[in-house]
Amino acid sequence: MGEMFIKSEEFTHMLNANDYPWFYAPELPKEGEIVLDPEETRHMKAQRLTTGEKVSICDGKGLVAIGQVDQEGHVKIQEVHEVPKSDFSLVIAVAVPKGERADWMLQKLAEFGVSTIIPLKTEHSVVLPREAKQERWQRILIEACKQSKQAWLPELKPLSTIEQALQEKADMMLLLDQAGKPVRDALHNMPKRVLAFVGPEGGFTDEEKQQSQKAGCVPVSLGKHILRIETAAMAIATAHNLFK
Repeated sequence: MGEMFIKSEEFTHMLNANDYPWFYAPELPKEGEIVLDPEETRHMKAQRLTTGEKVSICDGKGLVAIGQVDQEGHVKIQEVHEVPKSDFSLVIAVAVPKGERADWMLQKLAEFGVSTIIPLKTEHSVVLPREAKQERWQRILIEACKQSKQAWLPELKPLSTIEQALQEKADMMLLLDQAGKPVRDALHNMPKRVLAFVGPEGGFTDEEKQQSQKAGCVPVSLGKHILRIETAAMAIATAHNLFK
């Protein structure tokens, strides 16, 4: 079958990528055959996919190919769908929780479709991950996108200070703070690109609050209760999805 390059609005007339198991390839040709990397090939083997079965392959940059398994790890491409990026995006600059809580947070943020994740270094941060963590976290994001069948992979930035994260382009910047106004009031007229700061469980220092507010951050509250880092990150991602 020859090349078929299809815009997302034509999905209803063609094969539906969500009907098949998803795999990942950072470079996705628009025709011919693709050979998956060993990690993805192991996943294909674990799902006991056989010759002739259909699969979907995403590149994390908006392309999704549908093809047939030719042999283990080899897929013949039949169609390629282009999924446009949402007009609305959420960047989360977030302090890093301990252990598996960080893994869970990254997984769920990817499922919510967060566009960018910035691990944040603050005065009260307990966890300051090494660069080696980036590879593991990247894999978690990939797996979450495959599971939730999303064509766009969140961008994972290196560990950053508040000052560095404030350089991120945004139409609105939010700082989670119990003394702030309700988050629903800030997101009522949804801007296209939101940057949200989620601090550690010890909170942001007065100096960090002043620094961020001077740069244009609006303090917003998620309620009267003290939330864990990952809970607060989920809450702001949920609020963003509801209002966009």
